[in-house]
Amino acid sequence: MKVYTAIFSFLFFTPLLAQEKWELKKDKDDIQIYTKSIDSSKIKAYKVQMTVKSTLDKVKNIVLDGDELHEWNYKAIDSKLLKKSSENDYLIWMALDLPWPLRNRDVVISLKSKRITQNALRIDIKAASNEYEEQEDYLRITYFEGYWLLEQQGDMLKITHQMHGDPSGSLPSWFINSTITRAPYHNFLALKEKVQ
Repeated sequence: MKVYTAIFSFLFFTPLLAQEKWELKKDKDDIQIYTKSIDSSKIKAYKVQMTVKSTLDKVKNIVLDGDELHEWNYKAIDSKLLKKSSENDYLIWMALDLPWPLRNRDVVISLKSKRITQNALRIDIKAASNEYEEQEDYLRITYFEGYWLLEQQGDMLKITHQMHGDPSGSLPSWFINSTITRAPYHNFLALKEKVQ
């Protein structure tokens, strides 16, 4: 069952305007995962946080490396950089493996980075489905949005990743919500290994 949550591993959620508070769902290995109901969706948003001994630039380069993204994202089987319009504007494709009889998914991800302060960087994420032709073997995920926030604190880096999306197809929202912490937990464990 945990493979179903692969659809959220990369989903890079809205400003999340719902008034409900974040609820801590998992706190393990110095990784905290929160969820929150969204007024306009049956699917919850998630927010993940951890602090690691690393640098802002190192983590930024890993997050924006489309050709290697599949190596640390949960159940991802392929990824590639489609376009780099500038140092701050990336377009990435990624494919996700779901078990039979479910159809594998793919996503086209727009990533735009912006330096907030000398020690903080935000990378906004949203679906860009029309920017790359649909692939016959995959069901395209057409809605997701979120961000990465990287904050340098001395020799430590606080990493926040917030997402909301819809995996498309027939997966029930209750099931997605019940398993929503698995993919981000896996991703942050893998990211921690790469950056420390």
